Amino acid sequence: MNRILKISNLQEARRELQKIKVSSQGVEVMAPKFLEMSVKLTNVHVGAANILKQEMLSIGGDAAVARGVVNGIEKISDVILLGNADKIKKLIKKLENQAIFGLAEIRHDLKKLISVRLGKENPILRLGKRELDLSQPKIMGILNVTPDSFSDGNKFLDVEKAVEHAFQMEKEGADIIDIGGESTRPGAQKVELQEELDRVIPVIEKIRQKSEIPISIDTYKSEVAEAALVAGADLINDISALRFDEKMMEVLKSNRQVPIILMHMLGTPQDMQKEPFYNDVIEEILKFFKERIEYCVTHRIDISRLVIDPGIGFGKRQEDNLEILKKLSEFKCFGVPVLLGASRKSFIGRIYESKADDRLEGSLAATALGLEAGVNIFRVHDVQAHKRFLQVWQEAGRS
Repeated sequence: MNRILKISNLQEARRELQKIKVSSQGVEVMAPKFLEMSVKLTNVHVGAANILKQEMLSIGGDAAVARGVVNGIEKISDVILLGNADKIKKLIKKLENQAIFGLAEIRHDLKKLISVRLGKENPILRLGKRELDLSQPKIMGILNVTPDSFSDGNKFLDVEKAVEHAFQMEKEGADIIDIGGESTRPGAQKVELQEELDRVIPVIEKIRQKSEIPISIDTYKSEVAEAALVAGADLINDISALRFDEKMMEVLKSNRQVPIILMHMLGTPQDMQKEPFYNDVIEEILKFFKERIEYCVTHRIDISRLVIDPGIGFGKRQEDNLEILKKLSEFKCFGVPVLLGASRKSFIGRIYESKADDRLEGSLAATALGLEAGVNIFRVHDVQAHKRFLQVWQEAGRS
């Protein structure tokens, strides 16, 4: 997937060069150049790879390609452009009249990546007649109306307590309330349709009677999503990214102002943590999102309605979760808002011994990484703490 790489040190730079089969000599020469900016292009035609290398060298940059590209042995190669934003903009200009070997598409992607990198995109998430300005990060407060969620199970199963907690989160600064009636923790059992409806619909209705705060329905069932929208919900948060219920697409087509959050997960909540494995966790999740976004666009769901969530803890090993947090900025490559749901999750408890409700510091650390990476929405349990954290971050950024 074409993207701007997040490289923190020479070791990471060498690793990325080795992935695309650069010669050992080239690895040592090019690794220091990663510390400016590096843009990874995948599955590039050998003709385009050679042109890109020549053009980058002509403007004082460089391009890493697989050994065998120059002499034509390799027909396809990943390419890593090495330079800075100014050099990439010069490259875009040089490619204006280049249409062969897929260079027109590469130019289009480079323009989008640079626009995101320079903060020129101001994403607006439309929720019916309302708009949510995502140029500044937003907080999604978690409301689990379940007996068995990993952190707050059974606390808000009562309708009145759930509604009270929703209003408390709104008071504390939540921008969205995310309501779920089925736990998706590892090993959680499925909930019957009617039971899930009985849990979430009365809560949505009562919140909507007194508040206009945006409401997200956390479900992969089309019937629940449809009923929730009728009751007053504004967006759908689907852990399956539209894979578990094919009728969910019909709900989106019938409700053209409703956004959808697409999350990555291996398997199902029942089996997702049974020996998950990735060769390259970032590349594989990006390929998943590319396919899911294309699926939505093919079905005439406008890309402006999409949000992606890399799915911390959903079919991930500890090293996968940490790699995702380190590389969050790479998920900005699609030009759609990114959501991070790391609050109180077990990967924190593997870093320092703690129960779910004793992981605020770890949750805030994950949020700090997300802010640095440009994450747009933070799905959290501790709304007030995160709101205050964001206020300090935003104020410091203005000074």
